[in-house]
Amino acid sequence: MERGRRMFGKLFEWSGRNASLLVTTLAIIVAGNVLFQAYTHKTTPLLAWKGGGFGMYTEPHAEDRSVWLTFTGADGVASVRIWPETADYIAWRDKGGLRGTAFLNGISYQAERFRYYPRAGQADALIGMAARLRWPENMVGDVTPAEGKVFKRNDITIVVYENRYDVKAQEVIRTSVFERTGGQS
Repeated sequence: MERGRRMFGKLFEWSGRNASLLVTTLAIIVAGNVLFQAYTHKTTPLLAWKGGGFGMYTEPHAEDRSVWLTFTGADGVASVRIWPETADYIAWRDKGGLRGTAFLNGISYQAERFRYYPRAGQADALIGMAARLRWPENMVGDVTPAEGKVFKRNDITIVVYENRYDVKAQEVIRTSVFERTGGQS
């Protein structure tokens, strides 16, 4: 017991004499962790929230995001929200038959994931899936494809919007955080 007390006392005295060294070491460890997380956030598919928790100050909340497809046709432009799903989209998906429902569920699943971490490759895949469909009139209105029965990839744009609160105006505004047209390579 006495030996433990002496050892603890020596450790306490040593840390008191070297306090600036310990504080500097701790600061370097924390700064290194922050830099490592920022690096992994920018170079891997991790959100800023993963790997250290500093992301709550830097990463927007994905639940405030929505994914839209914009179709440019012969007679105008139509926008369709694919996440969160609208009642029209759900009704269309549910009466699509086994394969159609599975395909539209795939689009919904990809759109839900896309809002968290939108990237060009994922956008191209979603646009490619959307270009395979004949969109119902109740979703695109009077807008028809320029050629044929389906919209071409370069006539489809995917946009991720985020709702943000503007403190000065005291209102929620919708801003675009990602946009890509299907014809881009």
